[in-house]
Amino acid sequence: MKSSVMRVRSIDAFRGLAIVLMVFFTLTFVFSRSLPDLITHNVAGSLHLGDFVLPLFLFASGMSLVFFHEKRKGNKAREYILDVIERFGKLVLISFFISPFSAGGFLQMDEVMLSAVLFLVCILLIGLPDTLLVLIALAVFGLYFALSDLSLLPDFSAYYLGGYPAAIFYLPVMLGGVIAGKRVMERKELTTALLGAGMLFVVLLLIVPPYKSDATPSFMALSILLSLVVFVLVETALKQLNKKREGVLEYLGRQPIRYWVLMFVMVKIPVEVYAFSAGLELPLELGWTNAVLIAVVCVPVLYAVSKGIDLILLKPQPKKKR
Repeated sequence: MKSSVMRVRSIDAFRGLAIVLMVFFTLTFVFSRSLPDLITHNVAGSLHLGDFVLPLFLFASGMSLVFFHEKRKGNKAREYILDVIERFGKLVLISFFISPFSAGGFLQMDEVMLSAVLFLVCILLIGLPDTLLVLIALAVFGLYFALSDLSLLPDFSAYYLGGYPAAIFYLPVMLGGVIAGKRVMERKELTTALLGAGMLFVVLLLIVPPYKSDATPSFMALSILLSLVVFVLVETALKQLNKKREGVLEYLGRQPIRYWVLMFVMVKIPVEVYAFSAGLELPLELGWTNAVLIAVVCVPVLYAVSKGIDLILLKPQPKKKR
Protein backbone atom coordinates (compact mmCIF):
# COMPACT_ATOMS: atom_id res chain seq x y z
CA MET A 1 0.00 0.00 0.00
CA LYS A 2 2.85 2.35 0.78
CA SER A 3 4.28 1.86 -2.72
CA SER A 4 0.94 2.71 -4.30
CA VAL A 5 0.70 5.93 -2.28
CA MET A 6 4.25 6.88 -3.26
CA ARG A 7 3.47 6.36 -6.92
CA VAL A 8 0.38 8.58 -6.74
CA ARG A 9 2.40 11.22 -4.92
CA SER A 10 5.01 11.04 -7.65
CA ILE A 11 2.36 11.82 -10.28
CA ASP A 12 1.20 14.82 -8.25
CA ALA A 13 4.78 16.06 -7.89
CA PHE A 14 5.42 15.48 -11.59
CA ARG A 15 2.35 17.51 -12.59
CA GLY A 16 3.29 20.17 -10.04
CA LEU A 17 6.73 20.49 -11.60
CA ALA A 18 5.14 20.82 -15.04
CA ILE A 19 2.78 23.64 -14.00
CA VAL A 20 5.59 25.51 -12.21
CA LEU A 21 7.69 25.35 -15.38
CA MET A 22 4.71 26.52 -17.45
CA VAL A 23 4.25 29.54 -15.20
CA PHE A 24 7.97 30.33 -15.21
CA PHE A 25 8.36 30.17 -18.99
CA THR A 26 5.15 32.13 -19.57
CA LEU A 27 6.17 34.96 -17.26
CA THR A 28 9.70 35.27 -18.59
CA PHE A 29 8.22 35.71 -22.07
CA VAL A 30 5.84 38.41 -20.77
CA PHE A 31 8.65 40.55 -19.39
CA SER A 32 11.36 40.17 -22.02
CA ARG A 33 11.53 39.62 -25.78
CA SER A 34 15.28 39.03 -25.82
CA LEU A 35 15.54 35.79 -23.85
CA PRO A 36 18.62 33.57 -24.01
CA ASP A 37 18.29 30.37 -25.98
CA LEU A 38 17.98 28.27 -22.82
CA ILE A 39 14.65 29.80 -21.73
CA THR A 40 13.07 30.86 -25.00
CA HIS A 41 10.29 28.82 -26.64
CA ASN A 42 7.67 28.73 -29.41
CA VAL A 43 10.11 29.87 -32.08
CA ALA A 44 9.28 28.61 -35.58
CA GLY A 45 11.82 26.32 -37.21
CA SER A 46 13.78 25.66 -34.02
CA LEU A 47 13.74 23.53 -30.90
CA HIS A 48 14.13 24.80 -27.34
CA LEU A 49 13.86 23.40 -23.83
CA GLY A 50 10.79 25.50 -23.10
CA ASP A 51 8.93 23.87 -25.98
CA PHE A 52 8.57 20.69 -23.92
CA VAL A 53 6.91 22.28 -20.89
CA LEU A 54 3.34 22.12 -22.23
CA PRO A 55 3.70 18.50 -23.47
CA LEU A 56 5.13 17.64 -20.04
CA PHE A 57 1.94 18.94 -18.43
CA LEU A 58 -0.29 17.12 -20.94
CA PHE A 59 1.57 13.87 -20.30
CA ALA A 60 1.19 14.35 -16.53
CA SER A 61 -2.52 15.09 -17.02
CA GLY A 62 -2.84 11.81 -18.92
CA MET A 63 -1.28 9.96 -15.98
CA SER A 64 -3.62 11.58 -13.45
CA LEU A 65 -6.57 10.86 -15.75
CA VAL A 66 -6.07 7.14 -15.06
CA PHE A 67 -6.76 7.72 -11.36
CA PHE A 68 -9.73 9.99 -12.16
CA HIS A 69 -11.16 7.07 -14.12
CA GLU A 70 -10.32 4.41 -11.53
CA LYS A 71 -11.96 6.34 -8.71
CA ARG A 72 -15.21 6.61 -10.65
CA LYS A 73 -15.48 3.52 -12.82
CA GLY A 74 -17.48 1.74 -10.11
CA ASN A 75 -20.08 4.53 -10.11
CA LYS A 76 -23.29 4.45 -12.07
CA ALA A 77 -22.86 5.48 -15.72
CA ARG A 78 -24.90 8.65 -15.15
CA GLU A 79 -22.68 9.76 -12.23
CA TYR A 80 -19.53 9.03 -14.21
CA ILE A 81 -20.75 11.03 -17.22
CA LEU A 82 -21.77 13.94 -15.00
CA ASP A 83 -18.30 14.02 -13.41
CA VAL A 84 -16.71 14.07 -16.88
CA ILE A 85 -19.03 16.84 -18.04
CA GLU A 86 -18.30 18.82 -14.88
CA ARG A 87 -14.52 18.66 -15.33
CA PHE A 88 -14.72 19.41 -19.05
CA GLY A 89 -17.15 22.28 -18.42
CA LYS A 90 -14.90 23.84 -15.77
CA LEU A 91 -11.91 23.79 -18.10
CA VAL A 92 -13.90 25.32 -20.98
CA LEU A 93 -15.31 28.01 -18.67
CA ILE A 94 -11.85 28.91 -17.40
CA SER A 95 -10.54 29.06 -20.95
CA PHE A 96 -13.45 31.31 -21.94
CA PHE A 97 -12.38 33.95 -19.42
CA ILE A 98 -8.60 33.80 -19.89
CA SER A 99 -8.33 32.93 -23.60
CA PRO A 100 -8.44 36.60 -24.71
CA PHE A 101 -5.22 37.06 -22.74
CA SER A 102 -3.70 33.61 -23.28
CA ALA A 103 -4.60 32.99 -26.94
CA GLY A 104 -5.76 36.35 -28.28
CA GLY A 105 -9.51 35.70 -28.49
CA PHE A 106 -12.51 34.19 -26.74
CA LEU A 107 -12.47 30.39 -26.85
CA GLN A 108 -9.34 30.33 -28.98
CA MET A 109 -7.24 27.30 -28.15
CA ASP A 110 -4.93 27.96 -25.24
CA GLU A 111 -3.30 25.55 -22.79
CA VAL A 112 -6.51 25.06 -20.77
CA MET A 113 -8.71 24.49 -23.83
CA LEU A 114 -6.16 22.06 -25.24
CA SER A 115 -6.25 20.14 -21.95
CA ALA A 116 -10.07 20.12 -22.03
CA VAL A 117 -10.27 18.78 -25.59
CA LEU A 118 -7.68 16.08 -24.98
CA PHE A 119 -9.28 15.15 -21.65
CA LEU A 120 -12.59 14.48 -23.39
CA VAL A 121 -10.99 12.35 -26.12
CA CYS A 122 -8.79 10.38 -23.70
CA ILE A 123 -11.65 9.64 -21.30
CA LEU A 124 -13.50 8.04 -24.22
CA LEU A 125 -10.46 5.90 -25.06
CA ILE A 126 -9.14 5.08 -21.60
CA GLY A 127 -10.89 1.71 -21.33
CA LEU A 128 -9.14 0.37 -24.43
CA PRO A 129 -6.12 -1.96 -24.15
CA ASP A 130 -2.70 -0.28 -24.16
CA THR A 131 -1.82 -1.86 -27.51
CA LEU A 132 -4.84 -0.24 -29.12
CA LEU A 133 -3.98 3.12 -27.54
CA VAL A 134 -0.51 2.87 -29.08
CA LEU A 135 -2.04 2.11 -32.47
CA ILE A 136 -4.32 5.14 -32.18
CA ALA A 137 -1.31 7.33 -31.40
CA LEU A 138 0.53 5.92 -34.40
CA ALA A 139 -2.57 6.53 -36.54
CA VAL A 140 -2.44 10.21 -35.53
CA PHE A 141 1.16 10.37 -36.73
CA GLY A 142 0.09 8.65 -39.94
CA LEU A 143 -2.64 11.27 -40.38
CA TYR A 144 -0.02 14.01 -40.09
CA PHE A 145 2.09 12.55 -42.86
CA ALA A 146 -0.95 11.83 -45.05
CA LEU A 147 -2.18 15.42 -44.78
CA SER A 148 1.34 16.69 -45.41
CA ASP A 149 1.68 14.61 -48.59
CA LEU A 150 -1.69 15.88 -49.83
CA SER A 151 -0.74 19.49 -48.98
CA LEU A 152 -3.73 19.62 -46.63
CA LEU A 153 -1.79 20.16 -43.40
CA PRO A 154 -3.06 23.35 -41.69
CA ASP A 155 -0.82 26.35 -41.15
CA PHE A 156 -0.23 25.92 -37.43
CA SER A 157 1.86 29.09 -37.22
CA ALA A 158 -1.24 31.20 -37.88
CA TYR A 159 -2.66 30.39 -34.42
CA TYR A 160 -1.48 30.21 -30.83
CA LEU A 161 -0.24 26.66 -30.13
CA GLY A 162 -1.32 25.78 -33.66
CA GLY A 163 -5.00 26.39 -32.89
CA TYR A 164 -7.65 23.67 -32.82
CA PRO A 165 -6.22 21.90 -35.91
CA ALA A 166 -3.08 21.11 -33.87
CA ALA A 167 -4.99 19.60 -30.94
CA ILE A 168 -5.31 16.17 -32.53
CA PHE A 169 -1.54 15.95 -33.00
CA TYR A 170 -0.99 16.48 -29.24
CA LEU A 171 -3.26 13.50 -28.53
CA PRO A 172 -0.40 10.93 -28.58
CA VAL A 173 1.31 12.85 -25.76
CA MET A 174 -1.66 12.58 -23.41
CA LEU A 175 -2.31 9.00 -24.52
CA GLY A 176 1.32 8.28 -23.63
CA GLY A 177 0.56 9.65 -20.18
CA VAL A 178 -2.51 7.43 -19.91
CA ILE A 179 -0.47 4.33 -20.78
CA ALA A 180 2.26 5.30 -18.30
CA GLY A 181 -0.37 6.03 -15.64
CA LYS A 182 -1.86 2.57 -16.09
CA ARG A 183 1.54 0.96 -15.65
CA VAL A 184 2.20 3.03 -12.53
CA MET A 185 -1.17 2.03 -11.08
CA GLU A 186 -0.41 -1.63 -11.80
CA ARG A 187 3.10 -1.22 -10.28
CA LYS A 188 4.81 -2.12 -13.54
CA GLU A 189 8.15 -0.78 -14.73
CA LEU A 190 8.33 1.94 -17.39
CA THR A 191 11.41 0.50 -19.12
CA THR A 192 9.42 -0.84 -22.08
CA ALA A 193 7.66 2.50 -22.51
CA LEU A 194 10.99 4.34 -22.45
CA LEU A 195 12.50 2.05 -25.06
CA GLY A 196 9.41 2.25 -27.26
CA ALA A 197 9.27 6.05 -27.11
CA GLY A 198 13.00 6.27 -27.84
CA MET A 199 12.79 4.01 -30.87
CA LEU A 200 9.73 5.83 -32.18
CA PHE A 201 11.47 9.19 -31.85
CA VAL A 202 14.53 7.98 -33.77
CA VAL A 203 12.36 6.65 -36.61
CA LEU A 204 10.27 9.82 -36.84
CA LEU A 205 13.34 12.04 -36.59
CA LEU A 206 14.55 10.55 -39.87
CA ILE A 207 11.36 11.81 -41.54
CA VAL A 208 10.60 15.22 -40.01
CA PRO A 209 12.40 17.62 -37.60
CA PRO A 210 11.06 17.91 -34.02
CA TYR A 211 9.46 21.37 -34.15
CA LYS A 212 6.72 22.38 -31.71
CA SER A 213 5.47 25.21 -33.93
CA ASP A 214 4.66 22.65 -36.63
CA ALA A 215 3.27 20.03 -34.21
CA THR A 216 5.49 17.42 -35.85
CA PRO A 217 5.25 13.73 -34.86
CA SER A 218 8.95 13.62 -33.96
CA PHE A 219 8.42 16.49 -31.51
CA MET A 220 5.51 14.65 -29.89
CA ALA A 221 7.52 11.40 -29.67
CA LEU A 222 10.46 13.25 -28.11
CA SER A 223 8.02 14.92 -25.68
CA ILE A 224 6.77 11.50 -24.56
CA LEU A 225 10.32 10.25 -24.10
CA LEU A 226 11.41 13.30 -22.06
CA SER A 227 8.22 13.18 -19.99
CA LEU A 228 8.90 9.56 -19.07
CA VAL A 229 12.49 10.39 -18.12
CA VAL A 230 11.43 13.36 -15.97
CA PHE A 231 8.73 11.32 -14.25
CA VAL A 232 11.18 8.54 -13.39
CA LEU A 233 13.58 11.14 -11.96
CA VAL A 234 10.80 12.74 -9.89
CA GLU A 235 9.64 9.34 -8.61
CA THR A 236 13.21 8.36 -7.71
CA ALA A 237 13.78 11.64 -5.88
CA LEU A 238 10.60 11.17 -3.82
CA LYS A 239 11.65 7.67 -2.85
CA GLN A 240 15.08 8.92 -1.80
CA LEU A 241 13.62 11.76 0.27
CA ASN A 242 10.95 9.47 1.76
CA LYS A 243 8.98 12.45 3.06
CA LYS A 244 5.64 11.67 4.64
CA ARG A 245 4.30 15.21 4.47
CA GLU A 246 2.98 16.63 1.22
CA GLY A 247 5.54 18.75 -0.61
CA VAL A 248 5.05 21.96 -2.59
CA LEU A 249 5.10 20.26 -5.98
CA GLU A 250 2.64 17.59 -4.84
CA TYR A 251 0.24 20.28 -3.64
CA LEU A 252 0.53 22.20 -6.90
CA GLY A 253 0.01 18.96 -8.80
CA ARG A 254 -3.41 18.72 -7.17
CA GLN A 255 -4.17 22.37 -7.92
CA PRO A 256 -2.53 23.00 -11.33
CA ILE A 257 -5.37 24.88 -13.03
CA ARG A 258 -5.91 27.13 -10.01
CA TYR A 259 -2.21 27.96 -10.01
CA TRP A 260 -2.37 28.72 -13.74
CA VAL A 261 -5.43 30.97 -13.31
CA LEU A 262 -3.79 32.82 -10.40
CA MET A 263 -0.83 33.57 -12.66
CA PHE A 264 -3.17 35.21 -15.16
CA VAL A 265 -5.31 37.06 -12.60
CA MET A 266 -2.43 38.38 -10.51
CA VAL A 267 0.29 38.93 -13.12
CA LYS A 268 -0.37 38.42 -16.82
CA ILE A 269 -3.73 40.17 -17.18
CA PRO A 270 -2.71 43.24 -15.10
CA VAL A 271 0.50 43.51 -17.15
CA GLU A 272 -1.44 43.32 -20.41
CA VAL A 273 -3.94 45.93 -19.22
CA TYR A 274 -1.07 48.20 -18.16
CA ALA A 275 0.72 47.74 -21.47
CA PHE A 276 -2.45 48.55 -23.42
CA SER A 277 -3.19 51.67 -21.37
CA ALA A 278 0.43 52.85 -21.66
CA GLY A 279 0.61 52.14 -25.39
CA LEU A 280 3.35 49.55 -24.95
CA GLU A 281 3.85 46.32 -26.87
CA LEU A 282 4.13 42.90 -25.30
CA PRO A 283 6.37 41.32 -24.36
CA LEU A 284 7.82 44.13 -22.32
CA GLU A 285 11.55 44.66 -22.53
CA LEU A 286 12.82 44.62 -18.96
CA GLY A 287 15.89 42.55 -19.80
CA TRP A 288 16.04 38.80 -19.51
CA THR A 289 17.68 38.80 -16.07
CA ASN A 290 14.87 40.96 -14.64
CA ALA A 291 12.31 38.75 -16.38
CA VAL A 292 13.80 35.64 -14.79
CA LEU A 293 13.93 37.32 -11.38
CA ILE A 294 10.28 38.38 -11.58
CA ALA A 295 9.22 34.89 -12.69
CA VAL A 296 11.22 33.23 -9.90
CA VAL A 297 9.64 35.54 -7.29
CA CYS A 298 6.13 35.00 -8.66
CA VAL A 299 6.33 31.20 -8.42
CA PRO A 300 6.33 31.03 -4.57
CA VAL A 301 4.04 34.08 -4.25
CA LEU A 302 1.35 32.37 -6.30
CA TYR A 303 1.82 29.22 -4.23
CA ALA A 304 1.34 31.22 -1.02
CA VAL A 305 -1.84 32.81 -2.39
CA SER A 306 -3.21 29.38 -3.32
CA LYS A 307 -2.50 28.08 0.19
CA GLY A 308 -4.19 31.16 1.60
CA ILE A 309 -7.28 30.42 -0.47
CA ASP A 310 -7.33 26.90 0.97
CA LEU A 311 -7.13 28.26 4.51
CA ILE A 312 -10.15 30.44 3.84
CA LEU A 313 -12.16 27.72 2.09
CA LEU A 314 -11.32 25.04 4.66
CA LYS A 315 -11.72 27.27 7.71
CA PRO A 316 -14.28 25.65 10.03
CA GLN A 317 -17.46 27.67 10.44
CA PRO A 318 -18.39 28.66 14.01
CA LYS A 319 -21.42 26.82 15.36
CA LYS A 320 -24.54 28.89 15.69
CA LYS A 321 -25.93 29.28 19.17
CA ARG A 322 -29.41 27.98 19.66
